[in-house]
Amino acid sequence: MAKFIERLIECPFYLGEGDRFINCEGEDGKKHIKAFDNNTQKSEYEKGICSINGGRACNHYKKINRLYETGKLPK
Repeated sequence: MAKFIERLIECPFYLGEGDRFINCEGEDGKKHIKAFDNNTQKSEYEKGICSINGGRACNHYKKINRLYETGKLPK
C-alpha cells in the first residue's frame, strides 16, 4: 500500500521513499537517491518541494527535465 505522502507528490521523477531518503529517476536508467539526516527533513522536503508545482523547485528535477527536453533521455 502506498504511503499517504506519495499521494501528494507531484514530481514526475519521484519513484518512492524510505528511511531518510527519497528515490527519484536518474540518468542512464539509474536511480537518484537524495539522503537526509533524519525523516523530519525528508518529510519537509517532500511536502515543500516534491508536492508543490510539480517538483520544479528541485535541482534534480531541473537537471532531469533538461535532459528530457534536449532529447538526451528517452521520453
